Amino acid sequence: MSVFEGNKASKTINGSVILEDLTLTISQGERVAITGENGSGKSTLLKLIAGIYENTSGEVKRAHLEKGYVPEHFPETIKLKLQEYLMLVGKMSGKSKEELTSEISEYAKLFNVTEFLHTPLKNCSKGTKQKAGIIQALLKEPDVLLMDEPLTGLDDKAQTELLTQLQSLQKNQTVIFTAHESYLIDAFAERVLQIKSGRLVYDSTKLNQEKVRIIKATVPTREYISGIQAMSKKWHGESLVELTVSANESDRVLTLLLKQGCSIIEVSEKR
Repeated sequence: MSVFEGNKASKTINGSVILEDLTLTISQGERVAITGENGSGKSTLLKLIAGIYENTSGEVKRAHLEKGYVPEHFPETIKLKLQEYLMLVGKMSGKSKEELTSEISEYAKLFNVTEFLHTPLKNCSKGTKQKAGIIQALLKEPDVLLMDEPLTGLDDKAQTELLTQLQSLQKNQTVIFTAHESYLIDAFAERVLQIKSGRLVYDSTKLNQEKVRIIKATVPTREYISGIQAMSKKWHGESLVELTVSANESDRVLTLLLKQGCSIIEVSEKR
C-alpha cells in the first residue's frame, strides 16, 4: 500500500519554486529520512507528504491514514500549559481523560518534562517545546509519523528515548523525517532521500547496491568546498567537514580537496 505518491509534482510559494518535478512513492511501513542542506526543500517535501501543503502542479496521492506531525519550530503563541495542550490534542484521537492522563504522565517521565506539565508552553525552553511536539504526535498513535528535524533542541537522553519510541512502533507504521544529524539516520532510517535545490537527487533504494565513501577533511574556509558535489555535507565546527560521496566519485573529490589545500583526516567505506 502506498502512503504517498508524487508524479512530476511541484510546489511554488510566493512565486519561488521550492519543489520541482518530484516523482516519488513511499510505501506503508517504510522508515524514510529526508536529507539536504538548509533551503533545499526537504521541509516542504515533508509538508507535501503530510498534506499541510498541496502541490502547485503535477499529481499527488495520499492514503487516508491517521497522521502525526512534529514541526521543527513549535508555535510560540500557545497559551495553554503543557499538560492542557497534550490533553487537548489527545482528545482528538478519541481517548478517554483517564487514558490520556496516564499516557501523558508516562511520556512526561520518559522525556523528563514532568516538572513542566503545569508550565505555560510559551514559557518553556526550545527543548521542552520540541518534546511536547513529539509527545503530541505519539499520543495519536498515528499510521504515519512525520517529523521535521526532531532532534533539534533535544539532550542526549531525550534523543535516545525518541529512538527507543520509534523502534517500538509497529512495522506497518510509516515514519518519515527530515534530519541533518547522522545519529537518527544511521540508527533508524531504512531509506534515505536527498533533496537539492528542490529536486530529488538521491534515493537509497537506488544506491543500496553501490558503495559510498565518507571523507573527513579540514578546510581553510567553507567556501573552499562549495563547488564540490556530494550526497551530503556535515560540518563539525567551522573547519572539519564530513562528505558522503559514491565510491566512483571519491578519487575525484579527494583530488579536488587536496588541490584546494584541504587536509584529509579519514576515508571510510560503507554501503
